[in-house]
Amino acid sequence: MRNAVICGTGSYVPDEILTNSDLEKSAPTNKDWVENVLGIYERRRISNGEVTSDLAAKAAEKALEMAEMTAEEIDLILVATVTPDRMVPSVSTIIQRKIRAKNAAAYDINAACAGFMFALITAEQFIKTGYFNKVLVIGADSMSTMLDYKDRGCVFFGDGAGAIVLKSSETRRGIISTYFATDGESKDHVTLFAGNAEHPISYDLIDRRKHYVRMQGKEVGITARRIIPYAINKVLEKAQMSSHEIDFLIPHQPNLKLLRDCAKEVNISEEKVIITLDKYANASSANIPLALDHINRKKGLNDGDMLAFVTIGAGWSWGSAILEWGV
Repeated sequence: MRNAVICGTGSYVPDEILTNSDLEKSAPTNKDWVENVLGIYERRRISNGEVTSDLAAKAAEKALEMAEMTAEEIDLILVATVTPDRMVPSVSTIIQRKIRAKNAAAYDINAACAGFMFALITAEQFIKTGYFNKVLVIGADSMSTMLDYKDRGCVFFGDGAGAIVLKSSETRRGIISTYFATDGESKDHVTLFAGNAEHPISYDLIDRRKHYVRMQGKEVGITARRIIPYAINKVLEKAQMSSHEIDFLIPHQPNLKLLRDCAKEVNISEEKVIITLDKYANASSANIPLALDHINRKKGLNDGDMLAFVTIGAGWSWGSAILEWGV
């Protein structure tokens, strides 16, 4: 089988910045707690007229430019999101039109904050089997469209997009090992009740503010602290590697203390953990590709660098991967 290597990364965030001081004006939150415990100082929000496909298309174009590839060369577009422009059609088809990737098949993947990892692993399988050669994988979310800015949970989330271009390669580099799993026992810890088949939108549900996402923070934190180290160890075991061999850990971005605790548990030093939540908060499906593009462009990745990805999302769903950088 061929290897799947990343040959381009891109990201995009909206211009509007929301600070913790801004959110204090509407929500029962405390600026000092958000900054000292969560590590979040600001986040981005889409402007009027801007939608998820706009963020995704701009991130995709940057990734294609880095890959020195045209959109017409892409065989498949996978988009991880929980905030599509519309329920129908899929946002991937809208992005396909916007970037003019006329030769690509396209579909969406919804695994909440784990969506990008599910999309990445799916793309890898298509490439390894030879079904497709060049795949554009995008994680994009406009979480602000789901947030109740009168609820303290609004501080956790932001808007953004990240994208990668994967291609087949005969080299030993690329994705080394992957792992993903689901435990569907919990559907209420992070959820949006209204506006779906179970609870069609109604005036009553809107009055009760059921059309906004709700998160049970304590339960989410407990589960993440258990699953993230487990998922890292699982993918290390599959790769027959030690955590000391990892150069950078690019994780989901829930809060700083949680990530520090998880890194310590798997013996990965804090300076190897890539953090973007201070500026972008939790951008859901966009977290990992956004952070990857950040380090790739700001610090620079070297051929042979070993990267670990890990994330967990509502449901629960989680995934991890290890790859060797370079083409």
